[in-house]
Amino acid sequence: MSIYWERCSICGRHRPTRQCWLHPERIICPYCCLACPERSICPRPAWFPTLRHVQPAAKPQPKLEEARRALEELLRKLEGG
Repeated sequence: MSIYWERCSICGRHRPTRQCWLHPERIICPYCCLACPERSICPRPAWFPTLRHVQPAAKPQPKLEEARRALEELLRKLEGG
């Protein structure tokens, strides 16, 4: 399978491209589509029609009580043993 990249009409880099909806004579890459000043009025953006906010992954909460109990148990074994 081959993937062909074309030259972006705006930035000139070779990337995957699509035809712009507002300006059909332009072939645009995703970066130029996102940076386009007319994106807010574009009825059908070529790339990423809806932008999602990236939410950081939830960090696991350390279980302090379990860690404290395990530490106390180990200290008791060291003192008694």
